[in-house]
Amino acid sequence: MERKSILVTLMLLAVVLLAGCSSDDENKSLVVWDISPVVFHVFITDSEGHDLLDSTYHDNIIKEVTATYQDETYPLTTDLEFYDKKYGKASTRAYRPTFYGLLLRPYWSHKTFTNNGFEITFGEFNGTENVDKREITLNMPYNQQLRLAYKNSFRWSNGDPDKKTVFYLNDQELTDEAGRYGYFNFRFSKTRGYEYIASEVK
Repeated sequence: MERKSILVTLMLLAVVLLAGCSSDDENKSLVVWDISPVVFHVFITDSEGHDLLDSTYHDNIIKEVTATYQDETYPLTTDLEFYDKKYGKASTRAYRPTFYGLLLRPYWSHKTFTNNGFEITFGEFNGTENVDKREITLNMPYNQQLRLAYKNSFRWSNGDPDKKTVFYLNDQELTDEAGRYGYFNFRFSKTRGYEYIASEVK
């Protein structure tokens, strides 16, 4: 019994020594990276601050918005409708990049950890794909269109991911904090149309 316990102790010591001798490169090879997908996030309010994507607001525009991507038109649907159609039931499980078209969903703020109005999203696109320019067109009420695009570069650098994504509105690069992360904030009025508002991420 005593001999068996000594053997077990020696085996455990050997495992600890081997783990301690492993190089940083070997440890890096064990890391599994989860690369975030590329997604367009769109927020629209009127000049008085009403959320035009809120179905409870009487002047909302959610039934009048579509997106055109690669000559195909996508209607606006809710995230629950998408999951019901694709999986047969609603799901909140995390998943790898999945193209779901144009969705209307509550916006979860990563700053306040609360729902903060509603957003339209379009995606998801693979974050490891090198893209020179990928464009979608939002078809809005009053016969107006908004052209959104992104460019993505991705490579591995010394075992670490190196990813850079740039977003555009009507061919103009967005440099404000929200725009650099693909968050497009618009204010709508019947006289001025859809005005882009430079802002921070909510």
